[in-house]
Amino acid sequence: MSLEPLDRNAVLAEVLVALSESCVRLRETCYWAGASAMALEELHHRGSFDLDFHTRKALLDVRPILAEIQQAFPGRFELISIPDEFGSGFKGVLRLPEKEGVTVEVLSNYEDVPSRFLVRSAIAPRMWRLTTQRFLADKIQCIAERAEARDLIDIAAVLRCHPQLTAEARHIVGSQDALILIERLASWSEASLREDLAAYRDVEVGDALQTRDLLLGWLREGNKL
Repeated sequence: MSLEPLDRNAVLAEVLVALSESCVRLRETCYWAGASAMALEELHHRGSFDLDFHTRKALLDVRPILAEIQQAFPGRFELISIPDEFGSGFKGVLRLPEKEGVTVEVLSNYEDVPSRFLVRSAIAPRMWRLTTQRFLADKIQCIAERAEARDLIDIAAVLRCHPQLTAEARHIVGSQDALILIERLASWSEASLREDLAAYRDVEVGDALQTRDLLLGWLREGNKL
């Protein structure tokens, strides 16, 4: 039986601390990315399912990090996606004693990440995590690149908790390809959003709908559509 969202987040936090304490190379070369960082430390807006780590430097070979995790947690890290010939990434499930497994993914970034986009984690102070502003920008970019309703939920949570970032969000939206972004947003109906968010029992579909309409309004106003 799967854990409730809050219980799941507690397990994620335990795994994060274990990794930061046991894996020096991971904490020194990577930062904690993705929605779990925001959900656990700042926004508390939804449950998360995995831990994502990205390299701070571009095109870094992550195979030594894989070896470090395997050595630190012998027999407890099940590899489900092996690194390619360049060592650009891997994914596996880490199981702490008597805990549900947590998916851990480590990816090599395609560009260096400036230190201004990173802050120290509150849960695991040795680990860096992305800032709210960078998270917001990434989520808006994600909508242009893919169609996942959880991105709308994440944007809604940022703007609800940090309304002072609304102007910045509007600027980021305006810097995207308007036609692509409008096509992505307009493709979501209430029914499709409800279906996409079925796995997230702790979110409101109405938040996704409101954010979809907000972003569409900004785009149409900016482009006189």
